[in-house]
Amino acid sequence: MTALTLATLVTATGAYAEAHSDKMAGMMAIGLSGDKMLHQIDASTATVTASMEVTGVDKLLGIDLRPATGQLIGVTDAFEIVEIDPMTGAATVISTMDTELPIEGDAPVIVDFNPMANKLRFMSGTTNHRVDIETGAVTVDGSLAFEEQDMHAGEAPAIVAAAYINSYGQPDSTAMYDIDSTIVALIQQTSPNDGTLGAIGKLGIEGSDSYAFDIATDAEGTNTAWLVAMDKLHTVSLKDGSITESWDISGADGATLRDITFMTAE
Repeated sequence: MTALTLATLVTATGAYAEAHSDKMAGMMAIGLSGDKMLHQIDASTATVTASMEVTGVDKLLGIDLRPATGQLIGVTDAFEIVEIDPMTGAATVISTMDTELPIEGDAPVIVDFNPMANKLRFMSGTTNHRVDIETGAVTVDGSLAFEEQDMHAGEAPAIVAAAYINSYGQPDSTAMYDIDSTIVALIQQTSPNDGTLGAIGKLGIEGSDSYAFDIATDAEGTNTAWLVAMDKLHTVSLKDGSITESWDISGADGATLRDITFMTAE
């Protein structure tokens, strides 16, 4: 199976480059730029192997791996849920959401699967939806807000990206992590359905105009958090939120990566 990331990736050097190549062997990342441009990247060499425009849609709000089936799923600006062939870019409609997500202007839209529930998390601003992609049925969950005991309690969250751990198959457990663009930090969505948030720690970088975030899970259950921000690819510690490694992104030809997913299959 494959995985996806937009824009090309990075060239690591020395001993880490070898470790990076071994760790990511067999994985591909897929990224989304513009309205509907996909980029395939060999994660072991950080090389873009193909770029293609998705056909059958006008615009994609976001993409993600559906871990239970290995499908690449996208959501369109018409709130259609589509399966995308990562090799050709052809999109096929699965269903249409029965409740639209309010989106203000160019506000980021989050499209990410809960691998345990096999449901799509779909968010923008503080609106928090859960979607059955087979039927299009939407459950309106609790609005995003920091927990009362959190140091940011009472502040307005600015969640711009999110991902779940254990996104391989259909696991027995998972947890959800977000990126907040105001405090430039990693957040845990402590109760995804209730929308409660707890800050973990600052990323340690300046703010970026866009963020693309995903957590790749391999067959052994190892989770690696990846972030694209400020034209760099980073790995992020899920323990304290800090960026642990960074590489300059090359080969993106000026495209801005606005979503990313790593796809693996059993």
